[in-house]
Amino acid sequence: MSSIGLPDEILCNILGRLPVQDLIRYKCVCKTWHLLITNPDFISTHLNLQENRDGYVLFHKCIGNNIFSLFNKNNYALHSILEVPFSCETVDFKLAGCVNGLLCLTDSYHLFGRTIYLWNPSIWKLKVLRGSCFARQYSEVGNFFVIGFGFHHQTDDYKIVRIMYFGNRFRKYVEERPPKVEVYSLARNSWRSIGTKGGWYTRDNSSTLVVNGALHWFASKTGDASADFVLKFDFSCEEFGEIMLPNYHCDGEFTRVSVTVLKESLALIVCCLNGYESERCDIWVMNEYGVTDSWTKQYSFVTEGRCYRCLGIVNNNILLLDSNQNQLLSCDLEKLQVKPVGDREYLGDFVYFTESLVLYNEGFSVTPRKYLLVEGGIHLGKRKRSVFELLQKKWL
Repeated sequence: MSSIGLPDEILCNILGRLPVQDLIRYKCVCKTWHLLITNPDFISTHLNLQENRDGYVLFHKCIGNNIFSLFNKNNYALHSILEVPFSCETVDFKLAGCVNGLLCLTDSYHLFGRTIYLWNPSIWKLKVLRGSCFARQYSEVGNFFVIGFGFHHQTDDYKIVRIMYFGNRFRKYVEERPPKVEVYSLARNSWRSIGTKGGWYTRDNSSTLVVNGALHWFASKTGDASADFVLKFDFSCEEFGEIMLPNYHCDGEFTRVSVTVLKESLALIVCCLNGYESERCDIWVMNEYGVTDSWTKQYSFVTEGRCYRCLGIVNNNILLLDSNQNQLLSCDLEKLQVKPVGDREYLGDFVYFTESLVLYNEGFSVTPRKYLLVEGGIHLGKRKRSVFELLQKKWL
């Protein structure tokens, strides 16, 4: 029985439906509430109960700004602007993904993937991952990394897959030696090597696409750029696998392909290009996971040269497009109607974001307590401080 006379199950159900900023205040009510709100089981319960609440579309500007813009996912109205309250080794961060309100950031350019920052802006907690199982090859010139980030429901654990390639990402990739792979577990707080895997390379620098307990990247066979497939990494057995693709190619045209998730199914967004502009977009869905013959083309629409990049799918029925007319476009997949929803100022990396308490018992705080979602687009986190100075003083 709780201190206010309610059974613990009822109190947990009530508090689990409240926004994060309220829970941060309510944990100061009494010791019982503090223990409840910071309990890992409650954090998981709160996350599950928040799935039905409206989340946000989060954009990260491409170059020169460590700023995130949060938009309402239903009407794309700007909700707030968030500035990263810590620095990295390069000029700006690269957003590798977002899972359950936990942002996975890394350095950009040639340092991509070497240092990883797990940051929950809802509670201003940060965890910096700088170690590696491959310390000797870690800083070799020419090596580059690919990141995968996801949540494994069966073990209630967040995992990062890091693939280290020996080569040059800016030239046609030729495998000099098999890439090495390591996996980080937040529950174990450690990296683990799973050996070398050769014969393929990923086209995506990062991925958070988890379907059927596995991460997915668009990939190609080494030495044969035409032999494309979907590379998967199973979280349970920590092994790689391949998923064959449908015959999606456009006759006489170039194609740009990206892997996505649509209504919990693996899907492909295929843009048929004429130069740098998209003439048509097709969306293929794998109706039965792992069965190649189950790929079906569910949607197809003509873009009339108005876009050159597909950003992703929102609300399972809206495809966001990057227009060549300085606009953000949305396409209703059921009605196949395209309309402008904003300007290109905010275009960059795009993820779905929801508030959570994930990482509350990990890492350290990087700024005094402030509300994440401030009306009117107020910039937060103006008191920037160096992560590395903090680490040297307090944690190393």
